[in-house]
Amino acid sequence: MINLCQLNIMVTRPDPQAASLCDLIKKYGGRAVHFPTIAFAPPQDLNAFQQAIPMLGEQEWLIFNSPRAVYSSVVSIRRAWPQLPQEVKFAAVGGGTAKVLRQAGYEVAVHPTTEWSSEALLALPEFQSIVGKKIAIIRGAGGREWLDKTLVERGAQVLQVIAYERVLPQVMIDDVLQLLKHHKIDIIVCTSFEGVKNLKILLGDTAWPYLKECRLIVVSERIKRLAQDLGFQTIWIARNASDTAILEAIVIPGH
Repeated sequence: MINLCQLNIMVTRPDPQAASLCDLIKKYGGRAVHFPTIAFAPPQDLNAFQQAIPMLGEQEWLIFNSPRAVYSSVVSIRRAWPQLPQEVKFAAVGGGTAKVLRQAGYEVAVHPTTEWSSEALLALPEFQSIVGKKIAIIRGAGGREWLDKTLVERGAQVLQVIAYERVLPQVMIDDVLQLLKHHKIDIIVCTSFEGVKNLKILLGDTAWPYLKECRLIVVSERIKRLAQDLGFQTIWIARNASDTAILEAIVIPGH
């Protein structure tokens, strides 16, 4: 039985993903502090997004790289394609994204089950022999383009569909500053590098002496390295971005 022992845990995910994790933290005896460090906006080049949607029916694979990619594109996809051709298959970078796709009514052909990442997706058999295949990647602006580049290197014809922008949210910081100053934040959960970076920006220099001493939970070795470069001192890695994996990282020291 998970026991969070009255731990004070800050969740920096935006809603709706944050809600389920916060509920679980409370269920297992912890205190959840929701402080979203990422917000979303339509892509700057909205015309490019709108022009790409009619091309999705020509693709062999549609890869979604985050739940937000689904939320930001599904209305436009369904409007243009009430029924996509059967040849079009859906893939997700992780189980969370796959879950959101299924909730939207789509069948997900493949997704990594343990490690949720572009690397794990590219290791799947379906993406080894892809010369000439048409693959669309639905994602946010400014993220890693490694997935796109690797698929191109393997011979695929890649269509980038930029569905959203990540922006700095408008948030009130006074309450969180007080919690930090009084050592009432034990653990901070960040599931993206943008979330870690924005956390430091939003709370500023005043909070930094307290912030850097909190235990930080991230979801990949890459994010850990980037967080270390920013100056965070104690960083644990969850095996993926699922609520279950994050709770395991909280209760099992040394992740």
